[in-house]
Amino acid sequence: MSTLLESLKIMKQYLNSFFRSLGWLAILIVIVDQVTKWIIYLNDVSVTIIPGFFRLDYVRNTGAAWSMLEDFPWLLAIISFIAGVAMIAYFLWKQDKMNQWFKAALMLMIGGTWGNFIDRAFYQDGVIDFLAFNLFGYPFPSFNVADMSLVVGTFSLIIIMSLDDIKLKKTHGK
Repeated sequence: MSTLLESLKIMKQYLNSFFRSLGWLAILIVIVDQVTKWIIYLNDVSVTIIPGFFRLDYVRNTGAAWSMLEDFPWLLAIISFIAGVAMIAYFLWKQDKMNQWFKAALMLMIGGTWGNFIDRAFYQDGVIDFLAFNLFGYPFPSFNVADMSLVVGTFSLIIIMSLDDIKLKKTHGK
């Protein structure tokens, strides 16, 4: 009985650590990204939500943002994999020095990277994009939940690091 209690205590410690690390956020992003892509794919969705502004429109993108490197999908898969592993390694190495905002931004980036990696690695016809906006008459390239997560995480990280830099300069009078 004491072995069971010890095992439960250890499991509770791991779960607490996992939730404090915000690792669940990256996993949630990957799940939501993949589920939304499958719903769009299975239903071959093309529907206007807000006329002239927002559509759900199933498209495949073999490239990165704005179809960059579309002739090299294997290269994008390798880059996604290396970037995903590197961000996880960085997180594991520095997590004790990160505040929760930094962790959240990094987890958004990790989740987005792995969400698109799954498509690139396992589907020959590219990443599924489906969120299509028309901004001031310009049809913005379609994107997905993973792309959103990457952009929000990247900009958040830039803001967090800039604010930390400003705070550090004020503290040291530079």
